[in-house]
Amino acid sequence: MKKGLIVLAAFFLTAGFTGTMAQNVGIGSTLFTPNYLLHIHQSAVSGTVFQISNTTTGSTVTDGFQLSFDGSRNLLMSNREPAAIAFLTNSVEKFRISSDSGTVLMNPVDYVYTNYSSTLGVNGYGFRSWNGHMQYKHKGGFWADFPTMPNIPGNVEWWIRPTGMPYIRPMYNPYIRVYDTLQTYGLYFDGAKNQYGGWFRTTGSYNPTAALVGFSDVAGSQTYSYLGYNGTYSFGTPAQTIEGSAVYGVVDDPNRTAGFFRTTLNASVAANISYSNVWMASYNYVESNNASYNPSANYNQLDVNANVGGLQAAIMTYSGFNGTGNPGWSIGGRLQAIGVTQDAIGVFATASGLGTGASPGSGYTSTVNYSAGGYFQGNGNWAFVSLDAATDRKIIGTGSVSEIISTPQHGRITLTCPESPEYWYIDYGSVQMVNGKAHVDLDPVLVDICVIDDNNPIKVICQPNMEYCNGVAVINKTEKGFDIVEMNGGTHSGEIDFQIVAKPKTNYGEGRFAQAPGPAWLKADEEPQAAKTENQLEGKKIFHWPADWDVYNYNPEDFVRVGDVIPAGPNMGKVKLGNGKYGPASATRYKLTD
Repeated sequence: MKKGLIVLAAFFLTAGFTGTMAQNVGIGSTLFTPNYLLHIHQSAVSGTVFQISNTTTGSTVTDGFQLSFDGSRNLLMSNREPAAIAFLTNSVEKFRISSDSGTVLMNPVDYVYTNYSSTLGVNGYGFRSWNGHMQYKHKGGFWADFPTMPNIPGNVEWWIRPTGMPYIRPMYNPYIRVYDTLQTYGLYFDGAKNQYGGWFRTTGSYNPTAALVGFSDVAGSQTYSYLGYNGTYSFGTPAQTIEGSAVYGVVDDPNRTAGFFRTTLNASVAANISYSNVWMASYNYVESNNASYNPSANYNQLDVNANVGGLQAAIMTYSGFNGTGNPGWSIGGRLQAIGVTQDAIGVFATASGLGTGASPGSGYTSTVNYSAGGYFQGNGNWAFVSLDAATDRKIIGTGSVSEIISTPQHGRITLTCPESPEYWYIDYGSVQMVNGKAHVDLDPVLVDICVIDDNNPIKVICQPNMEYCNGVAVINKTEKGFDIVEMNGGTHSGEIDFQIVAKPKTNYGEGRFAQAPGPAWLKADEEPQAAKTENQLEGKKIFHWPADWDVYNYNPEDFVRVGDVIPAGPNMGKVKLGNGKYGPASATRYKLTD
């Protein structure tokens, strides 16, 4: 008799059972009462209580199939062989646990259900394998395929949420983050470890299309931006067309700008640099339909907040020729106005700076600081236009004042104005002398605009236009007129031509050979001593006419549009924001608010 059968028989005898009378059979290492037809009991904390083996598996303690509890009362089923555990119903395998730790739902027709309710099969909900597709279904829903995951080369990186942080990020890349709502950033990337912080590309043939679109969608303050914009855009009348733009900004709401560039702190280059070797580096086009405001196609503003010398220009241009010969013209600035049916001015310039002095609207002044509407210099020659200093000058500069006349017979000729150490008005006329006597009344307009008194008498030059005359003399000169008499008691009659020279009120008090300004870049206090004249203007009383708007009682700011700089008057240099509303000269031009 085998040893196992002897042990089993001994157990039956000690338990008090006979083979045919017992209803429950118990197998255990100690005596116990079985509860079921077959009850196996291990009188220990853990250990194998059931084993099945055959000649293929072997019969050692590490062979076959074993059933046991561990010390934590977990049920352990163990196939000690290198093969699977299979579950069958109706002789058909339904579920398998493979030896490589995989689990497989088995069905020869490939529609296996894992349902999570009492309703099974296609009417239930859960997961299923359906003809090679994994599908899912919600309660009351429809079976749908799980999406096919993309083919990602290499290892897949998990996204994690660090403890207490409002974002998720890749497990092994802390430089990119996706933030929760109500945070400062939505998508954040720190490219400290990358050559380029971001790369966006599109190869679609759409029109329009862009590699990247940014849209700030705030009601009333919307802004759009496109990077790598590819699309046809037309503007202006007649229409001008572009086919794309590397950067394209769009705003439709007030107080926005389509592009803003800024350099601050330790920056040492311009906020915006444009370069082109095919056409203009910068092109501005403005189409204005505003009936109350005239915009400029380009606006530049320089605010100097430091005591620094030199030329402080709101705009600077440079035209340099690097070729050979003399094929064209190098133009520092070209300005063109086409008024069509309205008046046009090619250059319109105003200046309201007066240095440390101040020129009143009328009366006398002694300031030597100046403001000029324009300054031009060509090589060593310079000229001021509309100079306001101790004296007023339409034009003052080096060289002569000349006129060009194109004559058919004599070519293009030059006529040059005579120059004088002082400022004079000249009038011409003719009078009939009768019996050796004639009287001339001065034009009341000339009298009104000149200084005529004992210290400033008029000067008269006469030319008799008669064959016989003893010569003439000018006598009885007053502020009203003068007499012409024939010398030596002559009584001839005939025509006398005369020239009157009178001292104007304009710049009266300036004197002879007055100090002239040097080039604009040379300040008066930096003038070489040799450039100083004996007639210095400082301290002199010099007459200035009242301004045109004071004489005729109109306000210059009434004739400029909102947003323009007021060119003259008590608010000269300020920005007109509305009737009676002004902004400082440094006010932002496009923001027309109080």
